[in-house]
Amino acid sequence: MILGLTENPMSRNFFVLSLETPPYDRSKSIVVPDYTPTGDVICTYLSILFGKRFDNHGRLESDGLFFLPRISERWSPCNPSLSFNNHKPRPDLSIPLNLDEVRRIAPFLEENRVDLRSELFLRSAGRFYLHALQEAESQPEVAFLDLITCAEILANYFEYDQDDLLDDQIKQDLTRIVEKLDDGVAIARRIRGRLFQVRRKFTNTLLHLLSPYFFQQTEASEKFCALKKDDIATRIKAAYDLRSRYIHTGLDFGKWIMQRNAYNQEVHIGIPVVDDHEFRDLLVKAPTFLGLERIMRFCLLRFMHLYGSPIDDRLAGEGLPRNGIGGNDE
Repeated sequence: MILGLTENPMSRNFFVLSLETPPYDRSKSIVVPDYTPTGDVICTYLSILFGKRFDNHGRLESDGLFFLPRISERWSPCNPSLSFNNHKPRPDLSIPLNLDEVRRIAPFLEENRVDLRSELFLRSAGRFYLHALQEAESQPEVAFLDLITCAEILANYFEYDQDDLLDDQIKQDLTRIVEKLDDGVAIARRIRGRLFQVRRKFTNTLLHLLSPYFFQQTEASEKFCALKKDDIATRIKAAYDLRSRYIHTGLDFGKWIMQRNAYNQEVHIGIPVVDDHEFRDLLVKAPTFLGLERIMRFCLLRFMHLYGSPIDDRLAGEGLPRNGIGGNDE
């Protein structure tokens, strides 16, 4: 069912997913499984593939029982100009908005076709990506944090050398402890075991999953407000710091990262008028929600391609320069 063939705040496409399930032995007492969560998984994969918002409205029929779809839960006007709401293919891979394209991710929908560990990490991270799209307009701070959580989940997939997650100053401090204290080696070992550089791991992962190809396209209307390769590491770190600032202070930043203008900006334009200089600096450096969303979708697609099943040859190749991350980019 289609409500509006042209983009408008209430345009929606509705699809029905049918699942063939094994027959039940009705002579035995059984509990009929609820396959609604399968719809959640499918919506997650479709959102990553197409870069659009997909909502699961629940089951319609199961084993002869009929149900009403939960349409009202997600039935509210949306901004049709946003890239994850509009009717245009995302420009990075230009995947047509046609369900035939699901063949690209078919192995993820079939049992034992993809490495289970990769699949579990992808599903967990993808759920936060989809939730970010669903909440972007009503709760931009929550949506921004969802994208950060998505990246943190992907970061935990990789193995890191602990020393590569420590900055130079921490390494120097630990060296002094070893040299100056009688039991310095044991103390330094304990400190290393407790120092978990989450932001550095977060940054390394995104740099690994991004690639030079990512910067060949942009959804910003002007180059000056598009993400660029030369400062992407700084912007990724600022995004994580902005998330930390919100968690520790509760300082709202939604109106700054979700500005609506004709530029479809991926980075902040101008200097925000806020009293807190540190907060202002983070807002200037961090990508907007649209910029971070594009980063995370590309990273999810690359993760699927490199560690699950091939999707598109343009997702292959080396990532950006990074420190201390394992795995290959073939």
